[in-house]
Amino acid sequence: MRTESWRKARALFWFGLTVAFVLVILVWAGIIGIPGVPASPVNIAGYRSWIIVILILLSTKALLEVLKPVFRMALKSHVRYEADIFAYFQVVSYAVWGTALSLALYVILGGGAQEFGFLGTALVSAALIYVMQEPLLNLVGWIILVTMRLYKLGDRIEMNTAKGYVVEITPMNTTIREFSGGFFGDGFTGRYATLPNSNVFKGNVFNYTKDTPFIWDQLTIGVTYESDHKAAEKLILEAAEEIVGPMMRENRARLRAKYEFADLQDYIAEEPKVGWALADSSVNLTLVYFAPIFAKGHYRTRLTKRILEKFAADPRVSFAYPHMQMVPADATPKDKVAVTR
Repeated sequence: MRTESWRKARALFWFGLTVAFVLVILVWAGIIGIPGVPASPVNIAGYRSWIIVILILLSTKALLEVLKPVFRMALKSHVRYEADIFAYFQVVSYAVWGTALSLALYVILGGGAQEFGFLGTALVSAALIYVMQEPLLNLVGWIILVTMRLYKLGDRIEMNTAKGYVVEITPMNTTIREFSGGFFGDGFTGRYATLPNSNVFKGNVFNYTKDTPFIWDQLTIGVTYESDHKAAEKLILEAAEEIVGPMMRENRARLRAKYEFADLQDYIAEEPKVGWALADSSVNLTLVYFAPIFAKGHYRTRLTKRILEKFAADPRVSFAYPHMQMVPADATPKDKVAVTR
């Protein structure tokens, strides 16, 4: 509710600022008079081009702020996720801003070059010096990520060691709501991270939800060397079949539709699988499966609980865990053997 109020207040602010700017210009030009205040019109003909440019920018911002909730309401019944609605609106806003900036540039070059020759040259030179550095890289990075669809609003990405849910993309920066592998189930940390768009040139960009919302995960269970390992594997696969098996088979065709090559279906785990590995004091059985990225912690919890239940009910298997055994120095060889077993 507070978010909606803030959006309305912001739209009202920019609309009011645009109206106020127009009124100030009309008063200065003497077109509108204020009762009780002597009229002293200012010659604004020499500033005409710059006034038009400012008016274009203000009115464009006000128009987008006013149309944003209208756009949201119009698509709410047709688009499932709100993040996708705002992603579409961003594309529209890019087109509107591109048109507005092109028109502003045309006004400056066409109408203000002669009137503000020195000032215009100085401003353009200063702007070029500014944008030719890091901001230019950010702008080019933004063009690349938009045209190549590296990520969009609502995607979960990892870039420059930061992981998060994309909540805003501007020509300069990308803002994410951070989540962390250190939190259970990749939970949100409550922090926001602002990443310069130039990072698309400087490192890898990992997109967890580019084509599908699924990500592969693994759960490692250590069992003792004395356990029946084949029985343990069977119990783990039974638990996986109950928890994630139907979901994986239901979405298998959806995943295959995104494979770049048909051969990948022979290499990628599309059903629960268990891998074996030897450790110092256990045999590690690792369950590999996929789940929706936003529900990974939920599925991991359900799998862990189900495996615990199955192992507890079967005397053939037992979990391995670090422990220490004390053997008295005066114990007989027979006692030592009994203790170490």
